[in-house]
Amino acid sequence: MKISRFIVMVAAGVALPLTCAAVELNTGGKTEAELNAEMVVRCQYQMGEFGNVAIGICVESEREARRLLATYPEEVASIVRRCNRVMEKAGWSMIKTCSDKDIAARDALAQYPAHHAETIEACRAREGRYGHAKVKRCVDDQLAGGGGSDGE
Repeated sequence: MKISRFIVMVAAGVALPLTCAAVELNTGGKTEAELNAEMVVRCQYQMGEFGNVAIGICVESEREARRLLATYPEEVASIVRRCNRVMEKAGWSMIKTCSDKDIAARDALAQYPAHHAETIEACRAREGRYGHAKVKRCVDDQLAGGGGSDGE
């Protein structure tokens, strides 16, 4: 597949920070140029049938997602690291989506009434390794079905 001059110029871009506050994003030791080339190839596979403009938009989206991840506060470092680890092959946009969903789910779980604590802890024990979004889905399913471990 031939890479157009437009795509290479989009990928070359400005160097982006590779850290997220104090969170080290998993770049596999790749250089900035290698990361940009990887984004181009990923976007070619995902969007190639739609043409160079779509590929360019995809690359810009990947770069923006990585740039935004670098601004996330230390308090969400473990969430970003987990998403980086499990979504690495899917790209920076998916790492950001995973992180954003987990952060929102963590915040939502913190707002649940105290009498749901037993259900939350049971779901956390069962699904916690998959992230806050999975825990929240478990809790919501338990509560909606009336099968929550706390009788709600």
